[in-house]
Amino acid sequence: MTAEPASSANAEVVTSISSSTAPSITLPPNRFELELEFVQSLASPAYLHYLATSGILYQSSFLDFLRYLRYWKQPQFAKYLSYPHCLYFLDLLVPPSSDPDENLEDGDGSGGGERKKNNEQQTNSATDSGEAFRREMAQLPFRNFVHEQQFYSWQFRSARLYGKGSEGGKEEGGDSG
Repeated sequence: MTAEPASSANAEVVTSISSSTAPSITLPPNRFELELEFVQSLASPAYLHYLATSGILYQSSFLDFLRYLRYWKQPQFAKYLSYPHCLYFLDLLVPPSSDPDENLEDGDGSGGGERKKNNEQQTNSATDSGEAFRREMAQLPFRNFVHEQQFYSWQFRSARLYGKGSEGGKEEGGDSG
C-alpha cells in the first residue's frame, strides 16, 4: 500500500472490519483505490439504476458493504473524492440511522439494552426510506429525474463558483451597481 495519509487510517478500518468477518480473507494491496473508485461510482444515477434493476441493491451482504463504506464520509477520506454526490446517494441507499451499532457508543456504558431496543425501532423506520429509494431507482423515469437534479446542482454550483463566464464587466469582491 502506498504511503498516503489515509492509508494508515484505512488500515485501521480494514483491521477492524477484517477481524470481525473472516480472518482468512486476504485483502488486495490496492483496496483503498478500489473502494475509492466504487464509492465514486455511486454518484452515477445510471449505475444505481443498474444495481437496482439487477437486484444487487436488495442483497443484505451488499447493503452491509454499503454501510461499511460510510467511513468515506470522514474528512481524512472524503478529501480524495472527486464526486461528493456519492456520499449523498450512499446515505439514501443505507440511511445513517439504519446501522444498529452506530449510535451505541457514547462512552458512559449506561442504558445499552434500552438504547439498542430504541435503535432497532429507528432502524425499521430508517430502512423504509432506504428501501423506497432503492425501489424507485429501478424505475427509469426516477433515474432520469435524479440525473437531471444532479445536473442542476452541478450547474448551480459551477455558476456560484466560477460566475456566468460571459460577463467580463464584473469586478471581483464587490457589487457594481
